[in-house]
Amino acid sequence: MFTRRSVRIGLVATVLVAAAAGAQSLWPDPVVPYRGPVEAPGVMGGWHEAEVILRLAPGATTDDALAQLAAFVPDLRAESLRPLFAVPPANEDLAARFELDRGWILTLPPGHDPADLVARINADAARAGAVERAELNGLGGILATFPNDPSFNLQYGLHNTGQTINGQAGVADADIDAPEAWDHSVGSASVVVAVIDTGVSFSHPDITPNRVPGWDVIDNNSGADDSWLISHGTHCAGIIGARGNNGVGVTGVNWMVSIMPVRVLNDFGAGTEAQVAAGIVWAADNGAHVASLSLGFPGRSTVVDNAVAYAHNAGVIVVAASGNTAGGTIGSPAAAPEAMAVGATNNRDQIAPFTTTGPEMSVTAPGVDVYSTWDTLFNPNTYSYQSGTSMACPHVSGLAALVLSVNPALTNVEVREIIESTADDKGTPGWDETFGHGRINAHAAVLAAMTQPCPADFNGDTVVNTLDVLAFLNAYTAGDPAADFNGDTVINTLDVLAFLNAYTAGCD
Repeated sequence: MFTRRSVRIGLVATVLVAAAAGAQSLWPDPVVPYRGPVEAPGVMGGWHEAEVILRLAPGATTDDALAQLAAFVPDLRAESLRPLFAVPPANEDLAARFELDRGWILTLPPGHDPADLVARINADAARAGAVERAELNGLGGILATFPNDPSFNLQYGLHNTGQTINGQAGVADADIDAPEAWDHSVGSASVVVAVIDTGVSFSHPDITPNRVPGWDVIDNNSGADDSWLISHGTHCAGIIGARGNNGVGVTGVNWMVSIMPVRVLNDFGAGTEAQVAAGIVWAADNGAHVASLSLGFPGRSTVVDNAVAYAHNAGVIVVAASGNTAGGTIGSPAAAPEAMAVGATNNRDQIAPFTTTGPEMSVTAPGVDVYSTWDTLFNPNTYSYQSGTSMACPHVSGLAALVLSVNPALTNVEVREIIESTADDKGTPGWDETFGHGRINAHAAVLAAMTQPCPADFNGDTVVNTLDVLAFLNAYTAGDPAADFNGDTVINTLDVLAFLNAYTAGCD
């Protein structure tokens, strides 16, 4: 339990303030021919379609729980809740020790998605309430980590058992550990990811359940449907959030998430700096938590970089593909300091030979032969293998959304730090220009998000007091990167104010 600070804010403020004394061509993805959908045996999993398991807070009553849940399911009744066990455990002390005495089963009225409800309840529980935690009533076990989407076993990036993908045998666990992360969350519709691209399909059955209104910068309307020719945005959107466990096709990193299409590229995948910048700003102004940019320019663009900075300072997590020119230079938007530049790996955890690398690299993710949603004139509402850092980028964007689903209080800077610090180190030990901080690990990132320390506890001793003020002042005076408290890459008085706000709020 954190304690409140014991000094007067006016004094702290005085001390802290004193201490403060042109359009270009977009690079293409390597051409990978469409190979058509491949059916595979279903994976066991799923959950009871009308039940959710709840754990109530100590002392909370079922009336308290129903009052809290009414915000999500207004038509609940008292009989909607029943004890977890019809016959209570005989050993009351053991039952209390393992929290089985506080378990209840919630029966949902028709028309409610249990997985979506679980994600929303857990996000609400983070702010304290009668319901301490919700879980899916899994078929075959309490947790349903594997979806029943028939082509899930082709998605080595999510779960790699060493299966062969397009003729190349994989290496077991050369993946992002998605099923392990899904033990804790399968995503949340309250998190919005802007897919800033060629648009997103309005008809694909694996996408439409998660798609929300967006914007078409090119035609200046709310269309934002995908290109009839290349389906680039739809493929990326499926990696982020194809609907999971719906018995159709594939699943995204998030089984549920709000996909916001922002069309900035034409039917051939080209766009101007002004169009891309406008899309980034529109997404930031219209509720996006994450901006996924599987596009790039061969050099630096001031207007695009400034748009990235605008979105970042508005709280958006900006994720961008590093590029597909080996030996080249990372350009905008990935080169912007506020963006996470993402490179591609294959099913053996090797860097993809086309990946553009450099000092801007943040992390890597699966980007070779990635199977996802596809919708073109000649292959409508199907699936396709594609390769490119364009496919790696949405894995990271999807992970950012998953992290926010378990801890919506995190800032964009904290989400980035979590993703980078929990990545599986590859190549040269530590950060390097090829892999960045490593290949992302969804399970480790979600666990870290669930146990994120209080930001005002600057010295990490679990107590918020004047020692944290002194620790911050020392870092600030020394120009330590840790003093960049607001994450804008500049250490100045704005960081002092950000720390002061966090310190004032406390952590209890």
